[in-house]
Amino acid sequence: MELKRLEAILKDWSVWMRGMDSHKLWYPTRSTFLSSGGESSHDVFEHMIEESDDKNVKILDACIDSLVPIQKEAVYNQWLNGKPTSFHERDYALALDNLLTMVSRRIYA
Repeated sequence: MELKRLEAILKDWSVWMRGMDSHKLWYPTRSTFLSSGGESSHDVFEHMIEESDDKNVKILDACIDSLVPIQKEAVYNQWLNGKPTSFHERDYALALDNLLTMVSRRIYA
């Protein structure tokens, strides 16, 4: 996985994390009850992309949770507008390196 792709998923993750503060129940906005088997439309494709992005965000969240605390804090500070620590750049660079390794094994992007 390239750093650019990881940063795109991190951006989606930050939006998802900010949304966690709301009191929304996080149920899907729509549900598929019947598969037509051969019909294809723009909405179906967009829904598949959204599902894939949601899955990637959840995988990334689990990877961030498994970082050492100082690196996890650096990621949170970088993407959720926290107050950077004195060694933020170093800790964030180490976190990105570790995330690239972990995420590359779990997300095929």
